[in-house]
Amino acid sequence: MASTTGTTTVQSGQALDGPSILANARTIAPLLREEADACERGRRLTDRAVEALRAAGAFRMPMPRSWGGPELDMLTQIDIIEELSRADGSAGWCAMIGSDGGFFSAALDDEVGRTLYRDLDAVTAGFIQQPIGRLDTVEGGYRLSGRWPFCSGCTHADVMVAGAVVHAGGTLVTGAGGFPEHRIALLPPDRVRIADTWYTTGLAGSGSHAVECDDVFVPAEHTFLFDELAGHREGALYSWPGAFFHNIVAVPLGIALGALDAAEEMLAERILLPEQRPARDDGRVRTGLARAEAMVGSSRSYTRDVVGDLWTALEAGGMPSHRQRAALAGAVSHVCHSCHEAVQLLADTVGSSSIYTRNPLERRLRDLTTLRQHVIAQPKILEVVGGLWLDGADLHNPLLSLRII
Repeated sequence: MASTTGTTTVQSGQALDGPSILANARTIAPLLREEADACERGRRLTDRAVEALRAAGAFRMPMPRSWGGPELDMLTQIDIIEELSRADGSAGWCAMIGSDGGFFSAALDDEVGRTLYRDLDAVTAGFIQQPIGRLDTVEGGYRLSGRWPFCSGCTHADVMVAGAVVHAGGTLVTGAGGFPEHRIALLPPDRVRIADTWYTTGLAGSGSHAVECDDVFVPAEHTFLFDELAGHREGALYSWPGAFFHNIVAVPLGIALGALDAAEEMLAERILLPEQRPARDDGRVRTGLARAEAMVGSSRSYTRDVVGDLWTALEAGGMPSHRQRAALAGAVSHVCHSCHEAVQLLADTVGSSSIYTRNPLERRLRDLTTLRQHVIAQPKILEVVGGLWLDGADLHNPLLSLRII
């Protein structure tokens, strides 16, 4: 079955699988590049870009086969998000975040999950890494209040998620290890307000505004603990709580690959002044391009080795070892920094024209500048990663409770 988005035709329908979604991602890439300027000006994805991602199947990647979804393995999800990010970083970022419904619904009773995610292509947005909201226990559930930043894709979301600490009778509830009980609430987007906060250097089109709500009722069955991300649903994809975060690595890789595409095209046609000779004959240009290609390519290969190894463990019915978790988190941090460095090198190689907003390297460099400020790319994460390499030292570090390691 085919679906037309503007002038772009993609394969659609219940039977979408990994190869067809990947093919669709490549098909809509020109449209996403075309919409990128408008997305950036509007500080959100355009309706046309969202429609293209939805029709392509980008938001359904981890939806379970039992629902008619494709339940794609980790590496295939990375391939698809990488392709979308190659066209536009904000679109790839929103696809990565927006497709989390397949993971989060796995923490709920199946019937409850289906009431929230009535459509395989439903989009999720929100902020769960830190419990900065508040859930007060009441009969049948909780009252949710708070303000959550960085809610990427909230302008086109179908389900909102919010991390919060639980209080009972005004007293903080503690869970395992003495840490405050951190629950994730899922609710319809009309129960929250969007605060117009997303004025940024990069990923400007992702619509990552703050959202807020006051004293909103959330049924108990619409909440979950992080540990409940594993074990409620059959399948390797839903067996480890940290699985939902693995595909973030595809965004910087895709942005950097797009920058390499653009740089190669520009340099192939450029004439250097005042020498009046082709840039392709210049040793500095050749060296810069070769170094950038190797930086991105080696990061990409290492990531695929790490994710493939972890996925093999999950498929075999095991849990990732400390070393596998360390390798994954370390790879994500490394990729964020190495891709940024590679694209900066490309900008330096291309020269002064890369400072103009019309230059295809300019936005990609800004996108990576913003992305590397994410918590997963921060030095404090590497401290925990190093402890995991050392056979699980510092296992009680609060950062591990974020389930991104």
